[in-house]
Amino acid sequence: MPDTYTESVRQPDIYPDYRDVTVPPNIAPLHFTVDETADAYVTRIIYPGGEWTTDEKDVTPGTDRWHDMLRNASGKALHVEVFVQKEGKWTRHKPFSIQVAQEEIDPYISYRLISPSYVTYKDLTINQRNLTDFEEKIMYSNMINMGVKDAHCINCHSYQNYNPARMQFHVRENLAGTVIAYDGKLTKVNLKTDSLISGGVYPAWHPTLPLIAYSVNQTGQTFHTRDLQKVEVQDMASDLILYDVERNEVIRIKGDDDELEVFPYWSPDGKYLYYASAHFERKDTSSNKDRETILRYKEIKYNLYRRKYDAERREVSAPELVFDASAIGKSATLPRISPDGRFLMFTLGEFGVFHIWHKDADLYLMDLGTGKVRPMSEINSNDVESYHSWSSNGRWVIFSSRRNDGNYTRPFIAHIDRNGKGSKPFELPQEVPDKHRNFMKSYNIPEFMHGPVEISPQTFAALIKNTQAIPAKQSN
Repeated sequence: MPDTYTESVRQPDIYPDYRDVTVPPNIAPLHFTVDETADAYVTRIIYPGGEWTTDEKDVTPGTDRWHDMLRNASGKALHVEVFVQKEGKWTRHKPFSIQVAQEEIDPYISYRLISPSYVTYKDLTINQRNLTDFEEKIMYSNMINMGVKDAHCINCHSYQNYNPARMQFHVRENLAGTVIAYDGKLTKVNLKTDSLISGGVYPAWHPTLPLIAYSVNQTGQTFHTRDLQKVEVQDMASDLILYDVERNEVIRIKGDDDELEVFPYWSPDGKYLYYASAHFERKDTSSNKDRETILRYKEIKYNLYRRKYDAERREVSAPELVFDASAIGKSATLPRISPDGRFLMFTLGEFGVFHIWHKDADLYLMDLGTGKVRPMSEINSNDVESYHSWSSNGRWVIFSSRRNDGNYTRPFIAHIDRNGKGSKPFELPQEVPDKHRNFMKSYNIPEFMHGPVEISPQTFAALIKNTQAIPAKQSN
């Protein structure tokens, strides 16, 4: 350590920005780089019972040593000092802390990695990542069965109550079907029946029953030539269905032709199905209805609803309004209920349903006990916040954000206390601190898991390639 130095009044610039964040006691090492040109560097991390130092620009403690620090600092903090030397003189930047919570985080997440392309499915993968270290594995790649020219889309990975043995994802275009894994049984299903506008799209597993809610959608995308937000993804039509995994049976939920219903999500007790819906009456009665939807895109605003579910009768009640976003000129999507059933987190934007493309999109929180709604200003940024997922203990949330550069979505994690207050988010830790500055893919749909999916990519590939999708039956 330097013997003599000058004190700076500002904290060091580091990337990723892990200054004054709160982390789980089982998270991977928070590797960072000192974002400042200097002749020499020293960083010291002080924790209860010890300290660790490095003289490298990249601060990269080993996994075992890091977890030893976290164990000792559980419920307390790590204190970080950064020294830089320029022209023979040392400066100590203002120290910062990393708070270590007592509540652990689920050990795995999964996500889709996708290039920022609008017309091809080249090189899509669904990956799983161990959050306690840096291990990342491909669950399935669209390039296993197909070449670039014929590559199919893969999307919408989802799990029942964080259980990696009960999951689903879709295969679109070539070799199409919905892949469902359920306690060792692996099937490929065609969820499109004669009465539906499409097969299942956005999924939500019931927390306990062998049941998946889906929205069925006719989705299109249009492009702006003079707007910073180049892409607008829209629902031309959408409805809700239930799919019984054991009976291979589709149950259509009665809806209104003027309602665009999307993004279902179950309450933790399985008694309510939440979703987003926009009331959109078309003035044009001609056959070209999609053109009117495109031209009036800013008028389409989604509210949040819920329907009660009777498991014995397999019946869904009439809609009940939960949050009227259109009344304040906004659009709400992606309702997600905390595991204790107390909070509803959602994304709010000016209009539309695909908020990943909207720079005004932010996360909001509703207290379901009081009905009070507030922006999560402690988590939001000046750019896009979109898809979000609660940890199984409700103390952590992972969400997609484009706050770094406005172009690529990265996963950020924030601690949520028992009153719904969030901490400063931190970026998904990487072994190479600078990785995300040079990584030209977006993370899509980050989802927590209790453990890894044990099915190999080759097993998924064999099912997709060699098995005809089983047609689902339509319930009467």
